[in-house]
Parts: sequence; C-alpha cells; structure tokens
Amino acid sequence: MNDQELKTRCKEAASHLTKLRINFLALDFDMTLIDIHTGGRFPGTVAELSLHLRPMFFHLISAAHAAGIKVAVVTFSPQVQQISNVLETHFEEFSHEILIRGRDRSWSYEGNGMEEGKQPFMASAVEELESKYSDLNINKDTTVLVDDDPDNIRCAISDGVRALLLNPDQSHGLLDDILRMP
Repeated sequence: MNDQELKTRCKEAASHLTKLRINFLALDFDMTLIDIHTGGRFPGTVAELSLHLRPMFFHLISAAHAAGIKVAVVTFSPQVQQISNVLETHFEEFSHEILIRGRDRSWSYEGNGMEEGKQPFMASAVEELESKYSDLNINKDTTVLVDDDPDNIRCAISDGVRALLLNPDQSHGLLDDILRMP
C-alpha cells in the first residue's frame, strides 16, 4: 500500500470510529506505535527512535485528531520524555494534545476502576482530558485501546473497553479491524 492509499484508509478508519461515537483512542508505544521494543531503555537519540514510528500510525493519529478523537499513548515504558519528543517530531502542530501515561510516576489514578493492564493509564488520561474539555464525556463505550499485548487487550475487554490487538508483523491489519468494528 502506498502512502496516499494508507492515508486514505486511515481517514476511513477515523471516520468509522467517529460513526461509532469513539472519542478516545489509547495507543501502546513499544511494538505498536513503533516497530521495536525499547524495553524502556532506548539508548539512541530521539531522531533514531522517531524513525521507528509506523507510517500507518502517523496517518491514523493525524486523521483521528482531525476527526476530533482524543489520543493518548499508554505505555509501561518510563521514557515518557523521549516518547513526547518522538510525538513532537511527527505531530508538531498538535503533539501537546496527545497525553502520555507511562511508568514515570508523573501521574496517578485515584478512581476505583480496574488496576490491571493499561486500564489505570487510560483512566488517568481520561480524567485529565475531561478536566481540560468540559464538554467532553469519555467512557468505556467511547474508548478504544490498541496494543500488541494480548494481556492488556484481555484486561480492557473484561473491563468493558473496546480493544484491538495489533499484530506487529501485520500492522496494517489494524485498519481492517477498525473498519469491521460494529
């Protein structure tokens, strides 16, 4: 698929998400947004790490943002500043609107929701988004998690959150998965 076709498919996917009333897209970082696993210890530069962003996610995040869908990166990595810099490299105009929840101890979740998987990461991001945008109402029905880890997907689904498993070897399949969502 060439870049223009990929961009068009990502716009179709974002449009489908809005038809489903999805207003929050939570994305894993390692092996999902990027095509490597950093283990939370990427030794290279931001420029080197930025080369690993999957082109599909460049277009999908751009299309989601244009459609009014809020985006957050939810990751077990503590390298939040590096991730922020990667996002700024690719999404200079709106990277400040993409929240990041990682294991850097910069946030907390005080609610009484599920504590497993990426659930508290997403819940914390939702709390911040809803405090910033008073007319925004994000709930489990309006959220989608994309992750390469089946355990995180299982936790999300068992908690009532829509979730899509990304196959890192066939990442474009995610677009088909989104378009098949009922």
